[in-house]
Amino acid sequence: MNTLELCCLAVVALWLVLRFAREPGASRGALAGRMVVVALAAWLAEDSCVRLYGFYGYSQTAWRVFVDRVPLLVLLIWPVVVTSALDLAGALRVRAARLPAALFALVVADAWFIEPIAVDAGLWAWTESGPFAVPTIGALGWGCFAAGVGLALSRGWPVVAALATGPLVCHALVLALWWGAFRWLPDTPHPWLHPAAAWVVALALVLAVARTRPDGLRGLVWLRTPAAVFFFSLLWLHGRDDDTRRCWRGRWRSPRRGWRCSRGRRRPRQSRTRGRAGAPAQAAVDVLIAPSTAPRSLTEARS
Repeated sequence: MNTLELCCLAVVALWLVLRFAREPGASRGALAGRMVVVALAAWLAEDSCVRLYGFYGYSQTAWRVFVDRVPLLVLLIWPVVVTSALDLAGALRVRAARLPAALFALVVADAWFIEPIAVDAGLWAWTESGPFAVPTIGALGWGCFAAGVGLALSRGWPVVAALATGPLVCHALVLALWWGAFRWLPDTPHPWLHPAAAWVVALALVLAVARTRPDGLRGLVWLRTPAAVFFFSLLWLHGRDDDTRRCWRGRWRSPRRGWRCSRGRRRPRQSRTRGRAGAPAQAAVDVLIAPSTAPRSLTEARS
């Protein structure tokens, strides 16, 4: 493994230790089983997407250990992405019927942040054009897979059903989105349009969480802190001299600053007011800073 893969492995390992420490002992086996299923389903979805569509591919320079067309570390990261989204959906008290849609939205929010950074860093590349060299359907593809996993869980099916629903729903939604819309739409007319849209989505997330006022979000944010440090480091290295990317970076950092103002459930009147802004802020961070790695790219595609 190279330095990048060792860093990713360290982030995943730390997340697993902290996450399993939070899980009640009786349900740790079920959590582990679900994560294994998600990793296998992610491999089926990603490997088939790379082979069938050729829209993206992973760099053999950045990644050394592959399982066919997909880096091993990507497969280890996918369960973290999906489980993090499931945790947030639980904190937001999302009903079972809405779980696929919620996972779609939360994981796409992660992807919007991670995709431009990863492409700039040369982790993967796309053959289709788009803002920051990432086609819009690229970020949506992450959510399509997560929605497929959520479908199995929301129906109360055995978790192994996600081995089928994850890849199948992913392919069905990606094809529908591509041929129904993105195949015919023009490229983004201006590079600032994408960050502006991201700012609108971030503010909408903050407002939505402010209305819900969920509990237990602080722990979810701290779980994601190592991954946040990793991706913000890549962003600093690869996007610090670009005004548009600085705007993009600020759109994720401002909610995080708001969360820092929060001080817990019992506090003076003034702090409590700030805390209401902090809880949504943390949710935005939780949504957006996941340690993800998902499908994408083809400039240095694996042959």
